Amino acid sequence: PSTSDLLSLLYVTCNFLFILHYSNAAVLQKVLLQDAVEKGAVCLDGSPPGYYVRTGSTAPNKWIIHLEGGGWCYNEDDCVSRSKTKLGSSKNWADNRTESGLLSDDCTVNPHYCGWSVVFVGYCDGASFAGNVDAPVNWKGTTLHFRGFRILEAVMDAILTAGGDNIEQVVSTGCSAGGLATYLHADYVRSKVPSSIPVHAIADAGFFIDAPNVNGEMHIRGIYQYVYKMQNCMAGVNQDCIAANKDEEWKCFMAQYTYPHIKTPIFLLNSRYDTAQLESILQLRCHPPNCTKQQMEQVMNFGEEFLKAASTAIQSPTNGVFIDSCNIHCQSLSTTAWSKFIVGNQTMSDTFYGWMTANSTYKPKVVDCDYPCNPTCY
Repeated sequence: PSTSDLLSLLYVTCNFLFILHYSNAAVLQKVLLQDAVEKGAVCLDGSPPGYYVRTGSTAPNKWIIHLEGGGWCYNEDDCVSRSKTKLGSSKNWADNRTESGLLSDDCTVNPHYCGWSVVFVGYCDGASFAGNVDAPVNWKGTTLHFRGFRILEAVMDAILTAGGDNIEQVVSTGCSAGGLATYLHADYVRSKVPSSIPVHAIADAGFFIDAPNVNGEMHIRGIYQYVYKMQNCMAGVNQDCIAANKDEEWKCFMAQYTYPHIKTPIFLLNSRYDTAQLESILQLRCHPPNCTKQQMEQVMNFGEEFLKAASTAIQSPTNGVFIDSCNIHCQSLSTTAWSKFIVGNQTMSDTFYGWMTANSTYKPKVVDCDYPCNPTCY
């Protein structure tokens, strides 16, 4: 390696270890990867990528790697607007942050993972860490960089270099667009970690289905197709899925088509009536239960469509599932949802832990009854 590479490596390692040693256990501290810019790993606006980190109190060598969510930019104009926000630029990221649910260090609400180390990967590329366009894109006078997969590569390299031989276990996770990213990149994360180290994934609210809207139109499909092409996502998604979907490679930017090709043990966490999906896929113009009879029928039909799309996961002999009927989007970062929503007499926290550890006390798969049957949701 060159002198520049060695200096960059030293900078990342020292910065990472400094934060691990001195940070308050409850707070995640920001690390910007300035050296990644030279390798083309940059946010939409060209600023450096980064992450937030907190060392674990009782299990510092066990790692949760969370990919932040926040939707996508659906076309170039949208990406220009996004590049001026915290979801497209790291320029105004806070120096620290706190998280809840699965990432909480409070053992009363997160007993199984409160002592683990946490890396929260900032989301600033607009395509679930999957894009990879070599040349900057000039759009109406604004320069855009579609480099999400390079960001993921840079972050993984930094984490694993700093953690060295001490890492004992890894959980990769994410919510919403980060939940989709968890499906897309589960096998990539697995490939970066030594084979002797267990890796599990839990994808929260990322199973966006390919379903019609209230008018029977498959409009969401066109959106995913455009983002996939615009950001050149082919090399940044599951390659077994790509090989199986010749001429329809865009499908590999959707969870339901990627799922059958994922080799890494993975846990599906989602609501059948995910509020983001009801709005963006079904294009429902009401909020259950404050809907007309016809609209509620459409909601119930969507819940059935979700179960059909998720059938591969539900029927998997090895993977885990927690599907509830709550009107909610993103649950693993909510202390209430993570520790108190119950399906099949168990919380999502216990269900995930039981599946991951093969603890027969807990069922590895639970699927809720129809909305609005679950009183723990509200």
